Amino acid sequence: DVSLYPRGIGNIQEKPTMPEHCPEVHGFAAASNGVALRFGLFPFVEPSTRSGRRYARVAPGAEIIGVESITGAENILAVSADCRTMVCPAVEVNYLSGPGKGVTLIKLAKTDRLVGFKASSGDRDLLVVETNRGAQKTISTAKYRITSRGGRGTEIQKNGKISSIVTQPPAAPEPLPES
Repeated sequence: DVSLYPRGIGNIQEKPTMPEHCPEVHGFAAASNGVALRFGLFPFVEPSTRSGRRYARVAPGAEIIGVESITGAENILAVSADCRTMVCPAVEVNYLSGPGKGVTLIKLAKTDRLVGFKASSGDRDLLVVETNRGAQKTISTAKYRITSRGGRGTEIQKNGKISSIVTQPPAAPEPLPES
């Protein structure tokens, strides 16, 4: 869930004189076919048209599996259904000024699909997945080495599949001091 309230998210303003400039805070999206892209959030501040605003063009048969707001300093933790994981810097994924297809985040087999991803800001920032046998596995920058995007990734389990991503409940903010 991404809020575009400027005081909450940070600087999302683009510089039209420098289209290659990436705003301080921008979006990251990944598709089920292993393709990812970064895009600006500023066009989504205004109310949308009836048909909506596009940020990605997805290949036939694929779907966007998630969107996160990032600063570009994070590492992306991605996992496929066939138990392969990719850990790469977010800046290796191209920033697109308009709707586009993006670049290959992880090379997948024809029968495989990307299940989920997370933008990790440190070694303790984990992506927790559940296997088809009920076991939970963690993916982090401490456990798997950071590589370049576009490879096949690292196998995290020989047999079985990844059934789902385990989402952690959001932490409640600290109460405001009484004045």
